Amino acid sequence: MENEGRINISEELNYLRSLMESLDSQLSVLVRGMDEIRKAYNVLKEEGLELSKDVRVSIGAGIYAKAKVNPKDKLFVPIGADLFVEEEPEKSLTRLDRNMKELDTSIQSVQERRSEISSRYNSLMTVLQQAQEQQRSRN
Repeated sequence: MENEGRINISEELNYLRSLMESLDSQLSVLVRGMDEIRKAYNVLKEEGLELSKDVRVSIGAGIYAKAKVNPKDKLFVPIGADLFVEEEPEKSLTRLDRNMKELDTSIQSVQERRSEISSRYNSLMTVLQQAQEQQRSRN
């Protein structure tokens, strides 16, 4: 009976560890997304961008090209499957702001869930360690 309890606790510990790793991965993706959105938001909010003579635009693979940016021009916004629509900068700022708020809420939610699982994991580890100590003291 005691061995069965340990096996169940071990299985739950493995499950909780797996959940924490999954949540850590989700957090990483959300935080990277938030960083990307903040960068775009900050560039669009930057004053004097059109006066800058040294604007570099990533063309991929760590390669940049010089560009002239007029923040009043419409922006090309991806909508999926390599399709883009034109959007006014103010509309983009509003959308990015909304996206940041939604991402922040998601990040907080995942962090809270991870904290709950971590607490459960730590509690089970304590129970398992106490059971092992009791077993050792009996022997």
